[in-house]
Amino acid sequence: MKKEPLFIAFSTQKGGVGKSTFTVLVASYLHYLKGLNVAVMDCDYLQCSVYDMRKREIRQLETNLHYQSKAIALFDSLGKQTYPIVCVKPEEAILKAREFLASEPADYDAVFFDLPGTINNDGVISTFMSMDYVFVPMAPSRMSMESTLSFIVPVKEVLREYKVLNLKTIHLFWNRVDGRIKKNWLEHYKKLICQFELLLMQTVIPQSVRYDKEQSIEGSDAVFLSTIFPADKNLLKGSNLDLLVNEIMEIINLNPQL
Repeated sequence: MKKEPLFIAFSTQKGGVGKSTFTVLVASYLHYLKGLNVAVMDCDYLQCSVYDMRKREIRQLETNLHYQSKAIALFDSLGKQTYPIVCVKPEEAILKAREFLASEPADYDAVFFDLPGTINNDGVISTFMSMDYVFVPMAPSRMSMESTLSFIVPVKEVLREYKVLNLKTIHLFWNRVDGRIKKNWLEHYKKLICQFELLLMQTVIPQSVRYDKEQSIEGSDAVFLSTIFPADKNLLKGSNLDLLVNEIMEIINLNPQL
């Protein structure tokens, strides 16, 4: 009998805060560095940015010998290939995920769902509520906070009322925190989050251009954001991505296999 994977989403109503970025980064980290088997359901159907990213990276591999040899060495050492990415409509995501898992010979530890930037329709809400865990990136600004709270607080009330829902917990975390921001502002926001009895993660992700650093069309630049490679070890330093992944693994109770 196949194991039941965890369904996980990075989701937010505020655009440009990093839900797709963290979907890719965490999926790649777990798959390539932690030895876990993951899949991604790209539910942002009009864009399918994660799915398109994979296609773009494969095209680049065809003409870049450096990344070709790097990929071959990685897959040989791991004994497995890239994780699958499936482009689906958000309202069909759970059904398609179940069908995909049933058709696969391998077991999966986690399936990541990259949801649209809005959940204002029944299909997306149903998919959201079918997750095991949701992680919400947010920037330390009033606009981001208001958007996040208006999105999460009603969801939390629904979870409190309907105990049978699958969603266990929702965890917020700071993203794109500029080093110049005053600590008292973060403390102010933290108190506000606590007032609503929401869960705030300890890891803080700093503002950094490395989070947008994909593989180059030509050359051999180090890669941070990729569906084919894990984040480069040198670029990991100071990014706090490793801390975020470890905290997530502790929350969802997944153990590394490497």
